[in-house]
Amino acid sequence: MLLKSLGRCLVGSILTALPLTLPAAVTPAAVFSDNMVLQQGQPVPVWGWADDGEVVTVKFRNQQISTTARNLAWHVKLGKLKAGGPDVFTLTAKSGTIQFTNVLVGDVWVCSGQSNMEWPMSRAFEPAADLASATNAQIRVFNVRKNRLEAPTTVVKATWELCSPQSIEGFSAVGYYFGRDLQRTRRGPVGLIGTYWGGTPAEAWMSREAFEINPRYVKEIPEPSAAADKNWRQATAVFENEKADAEKAGTKLT
Repeated sequence: MLLKSLGRCLVGSILTALPLTLPAAVTPAAVFSDNMVLQQGQPVPVWGWADDGEVVTVKFRNQQISTTARNLAWHVKLGKLKAGGPDVFTLTAKSGTIQFTNVLVGDVWVCSGQSNMEWPMSRAFEPAADLASATNAQIRVFNVRKNRLEAPTTVVKATWELCSPQSIEGFSAVGYYFGRDLQRTRRGPVGLIGTYWGGTPAEAWMSREAFEINPRYVKEIPEPSAAADKNWRQATAVFENEKADAEKAGTKLT
């Protein structure tokens, strides 16, 4: 299992979101929603999708950053943020404005693994008292739903939820107890991203490229379907744009 801090950046196509057919309106990744927690003390990546040429502006606290979508994707980076909130996060484009409320800045962690991380609070040892006392607006959870696919996807049906008996009943017990104790110790906001699936082999989490360099697997890999190829291109568009911008500026992508 893995408890991974997002102190450097948000990474992973499992955290992105986009309908299979790109809309004309600007679409942010699913990890940006009401009640979200943004990572403190590090530049914060913000990304999503839009028609090529669409100018997208992100506003948060005293920062305002604009960019132009290309390859149907856009990204910006907010400067380092101090813990606190709640604040309002605004995304503006010609096609409309999206506003997220009750946004906190604190520590964001990915809770990933198999059955030991997946084991829910409802099945923890004598959980009744801990569930009853779980209401805490300083803790937010984002539970990634299971979805079996051929390739990384840009579709995630999840939003940030306030910590409550209802929102954590099916959430990782390890993740919740870790987040609860961390919040008590640091006395600041904590965001928990649950992405786990018990009983899955390591191969299920590996990229096609990783298999293709291993002679043992290369003959067993089926050709990707058109849908899988489209998912992959959409999932990697933001990263490829950011990589190109970094190379143009003569900096390394971190």
